[in-house]
Amino acid sequence: MIQTIIENLQNPSEEFSPIPFWFLNDKLEKSELKRQMIEFCSKGVNGVVLHPRIGLPKDFEYLSDEYFEIIKFIVNTARDLNMKIVLYDEGMYPSGSAHGEVVKCNPDFASVGIKLTDNPSEGKVIAEYEDGYYLVSKKCGGTIRGIHYGEDDGEHDAPLSADILNPKAVDVFIELTHERYFKHLSEYFGSTIIGFFTDEPCILGRGTHGYYEWTEGLENDILSAGKDPFNLRELFEGKTNDTIETYRNIISKKLNENYYKKLSKWCEKHNIALMGHPKESDDIDEETYFHIPGQDLVFRWVSPEKNRVEGIHSVQAKCTSDAARHTGKRRNSNECFGVCSSEGIPWYFTADDMKWYIDWLGVRGVNMFIPHAFYYSIRDVRKDERPPDVGPNNIWWKYYKNFSDYIKRVSYIMTDSVNCAKTAILCKSGDLKPEIAKDFYETQKEFNYLPYSLLDRAEVKNNRLCIGGYEYEYIIGDLDVDVKKVTKASMVKNVDFHSDIPLKDLRVTHIIKENVNMYFIVNEGDTDINTGIEMKSKGTPVVMDLWKGEYYGAEFSESKFGTRMNLLLKRHESILILFDENYGKYDLPQKRTVISELDFKQVDENKDKITKTYKAFYIKEDNSENECFKISCEEMAECYVNGKFAGVSFFNHEFNIGKYLRKGKNEITVIITGSIANKYSDKNIYYGLV
Repeated sequence: MIQTIIENLQNPSEEFSPIPFWFLNDKLEKSELKRQMIEFCSKGVNGVVLHPRIGLPKDFEYLSDEYFEIIKFIVNTARDLNMKIVLYDEGMYPSGSAHGEVVKCNPDFASVGIKLTDNPSEGKVIAEYEDGYYLVSKKCGGTIRGIHYGEDDGEHDAPLSADILNPKAVDVFIELTHERYFKHLSEYFGSTIIGFFTDEPCILGRGTHGYYEWTEGLENDILSAGKDPFNLRELFEGKTNDTIETYRNIISKKLNENYYKKLSKWCEKHNIALMGHPKESDDIDEETYFHIPGQDLVFRWVSPEKNRVEGIHSVQAKCTSDAARHTGKRRNSNECFGVCSSEGIPWYFTADDMKWYIDWLGVRGVNMFIPHAFYYSIRDVRKDERPPDVGPNNIWWKYYKNFSDYIKRVSYIMTDSVNCAKTAILCKSGDLKPEIAKDFYETQKEFNYLPYSLLDRAEVKNNRLCIGGYEYEYIIGDLDVDVKKVTKASMVKNVDFHSDIPLKDLRVTHIIKENVNMYFIVNEGDTDINTGIEMKSKGTPVVMDLWKGEYYGAEFSESKFGTRMNLLLKRHESILILFDENYGKYDLPQKRTVISELDFKQVDENKDKITKTYKAFYIKEDNSENECFKISCEEMAECYVNGKFAGVSFFNHEFNIGKYLRKGKNEITVIITGSIANKYSDKNIYYGLV
């Protein structure tokens, strides 16, 4: 089976394509839509999320017949191109209001909140306090971001958000949105159309500072639970108590039952997947309603420079992958790269960053990547709306297939595989214990998050907690069964991978796919790693470079632990080690001769294209084909030898040029393209050789 896996990695399937948000944000011309879709396919992008976005013309009415004429043209074109389509359920976000149409149908369906006020006539009084303040419920005025100019946050025409805790309001949302899509596109459901994306549904809507979530009659639910709404005042003081905990549990249950469950059942009935993501990074209970659990990594919440294993957002990749593992779902997704610009500079998002984020998500189990975003148009101010475009309007688009193939390979290995975690961290929404997970990450010990809400699906066998095909020998959390609690002693035994030196930036997942043991290993740090490692698996280790699609053998020895070899991993680099249990023979990688005497001189600069061109000359004296050279630069480097293209690099810039060299004098040209932020911001970011 190892050869089958290698062949599938060398020729990755369209099934594992990135499925980017496609910002439909200008006057939509059929010829241009088709041109872009053909271009997507040529770059290995075989699916898109159709995302109505701010910038659509005012006279282009959301969910109108004209709207569906365009959407149907896109979907029909996708069918012809063998692309997949994910529909988006809002115009624009957060989901649940049908671009304000739910509230237009019935003003009583507008979002409701509670607030503290000294004016009891401001709303329905829930509680009265001795200091003259009242807890009142009222329409909170929450809005969503709309699809036309004038409908953004704080603007006059921003659509009103709906009360998604109210089942009747949600029914209207489904009728206005999902049923209309099905009416116009039913023939594509379950084939070209694979899912409906719901985007961070928010109970209050946006622009509701000072309010907390509510719905009509919620005080009766709190009273029925034996608590007094009077005690909710501490919400506004940043405190908690039993009543507040009960309140939060009721809110969560209502949201799950009245929103997620309804959407999930509708999608299942119509043979597509509920996709998208909940509002918070640690909403794990909500993930069980998604057929493809998802999260949203935006605003550089985690990044190469910070929060890699700390804070609430550091849990989101494992949140989705572990939810999928325990509920038997093949795929889990992440809406990634959105507004992940560096140093607060719009559009300053490098290809090196993009590769790092793919690895950060993949090694934690994400196997469907939804890049945010590909822009239909960057005309005028459209380029400034949540940049950057990470696809066709960026410098690397010519070579984007490198990224789509890499995403496909990572997604493939993390699909239909199981990781070898023996420890479960018990958790619940809002509490995924990142402070505990940090130690597991930094010592290369695997764990999986297991929500308390799924324990009714689990059983204990031979002192192991079993669920979804996983057997946990150790647990962290409160559970009254005969399973070992994690201790230092048990963690020493629970070792699958060991390095000779401590490596806090190294991430490892041991997965088994089609009975083949594999270790996906990622260097999340900024320094190279060179150390001896040991893995429990036995056989011949085969090293796969998932970026290049190349594989080779490695020097190794057997040990009592398993297999010992050396690990050399550059900054932000990743490898896959597969084990051939039949001890097959594999060629070692060719040793390279590094050319260090190249003297590059700048010969040209094109500020419009953000490029600098350098030339150097090299005298070749023998017939070898193993020469390479290294350079230091940011962002994209293209290499030509004697006028022939010899490769492109986006990080750890090294070019193997031996086969392009001839005896005698050779001209080596390097073209450096800098960040597109130089074009679309007022910053002057250095580019060129350093």
